Amino acid sequence: MVSINYKSLLLVVSFTLLFSLSFTFSQAQDLEFGFGVGTTNYTGDVSPSFKLKNTRPAGEFFIRLNPSPAFSVRFGAMIGVIRADETESKEPFYQQRAAKFTGNIYEASARMEYNFRDYRAMSELNRLSPYIFFGGSLAHISVNSNYFDNKPKALEIALPIGVGIKYMLAHSYNLGFEFGARPTFTDAIDGMTQDDSSDEISSVGKFQMTNLFTKDMYYYTGISLSFTINRVICPTQFR
Repeated sequence: MVSINYKSLLLVVSFTLLFSLSFTFSQAQDLEFGFGVGTTNYTGDVSPSFKLKNTRPAGEFFIRLNPSPAFSVRFGAMIGVIRADETESKEPFYQQRAAKFTGNIYEASARMEYNFRDYRAMSELNRLSPYIFFGGSLAHISVNSNYFDNKPKALEIALPIGVGIKYMLAHSYNLGFEFGARPTFTDAIDGMTQDDSSDEISSVGKFQMTNLFTKDMYYYTGISLSFTINRVICPTQFR
C-alpha cells in the first residue's frame, strides 16, 4: 500500500492554493465573502445507502473570486457532524452487528464553479443561474464508535462535486443553494477498516466487516448568503 505523507501534501496544496489565489485575485473583478448553514450526511460500511436519519447540522464560510461571468473559484471551510447507527437498519446482519458512530468533519476546500448564466448582470431575466462545481479538499474527521477503537484520524483527501443555484438578491448580495458529494480515498471515516478484522471483532457469521470495493463518502447540502465587493481594475495602458 502506498503511504501518503500528509504533511508534505498539505504543504504542496497550501502553496498551490496561495499561488492560485494570488493569480485569480489579480484577474477577478468581483470578490465575495459568504457564509452558509446546512446539513451533512454519510454513506459507508455502517450506512451503505443515503438515509435522511443520518442528516446532521453543518456550517461553512467561504471566499469566492469571479474572474469571468461563467467561471468562479471558491475557497471555503466547513464544519459538520456525521453519524450512523446500524440498529436503525431493517437488515438482520446490520441489526446483529449494531455498530454506530458519531463524529465531526473539519474541511478546507478549493473548487471551480461553472455558471450557466450571467446572474450578476443585474437583468431581471438573468438574476438566477444553475451551476456545477468540482474541486479538492482536505478533511480532518474525528469519530467516536461503540464498535471499534477510536483511533486518531489523519487528514483525508476528498473530491467535492455537485450542483447548485445562485440568485442575485441585490447589487451586492447573492443567495445560493447547493448539494455536493465528497468521495474520499479512505474506508475509515466510520472507524471500520479491514485492519479491524481481528479475532476480537471478526465478521458476524460469514460476512466481511468491510466492503473492500467501496470507499466512504460524505455530503453537504446548504444555503448561503454572500456579499460582493466590486473591484475596478485599471486597464494596462493606464498603469
